Amino acid sequence: MASLCSTQLRVIVGLIEHAEEQPLPEALRRTSFFTRVLCFLALGRPDLEDHWKSLQSEQAFETVRTRLSSILASNITTAGILFTISSVFVTTGSPVPYFDYTSPAPHCLLFMSLMLAVIALLTSSSSIIRWVHTDRHWTQEVRVIVAIPTVLADLNMVSNSS
Repeated sequence: MASLCSTQLRVIVGLIEHAEEQPLPEALRRTSFFTRVLCFLALGRPDLEDHWKSLQSEQAFETVRTRLSSILASNITTAGILFTISSVFVTTGSPVPYFDYTSPAPHCLLFMSLMLAVIALLTSSSSIIRWVHTDRHWTQEVRVIVAIPTVLADLNMVSNSS
């Protein structure tokens, strides 16, 4: 048991020391369609290759961080406009009788649009704050911390099979 713990510690220390030298793991290369759509919406690319490569140098990380901040700023602007339009429609009456958006169905849809705009504003704002204040080394540390449970699970499976 002691040798297994020391092996786990050596693997973890090796992950931390060589975080910049690691290629994209195979599990992150082969992703589902849903994951590719989420990556495209979050990162502007359908895979994690660029994001992974951005962790290799400061210049690449700054490029990706600038691009993502731009995407988030566009999301904030769009959500703000949608929020404003929805607020106007929810709080005012219809000026013409043939377009009554104060009836229950359109009013409910406008209210849902208002709430989704608020959610988009909050999540995009918090993400842009995170991207503005993060650095490459912190992102690498988070990546290593996320990778540790997977490595430990793999080591436990290997030790249990032998």
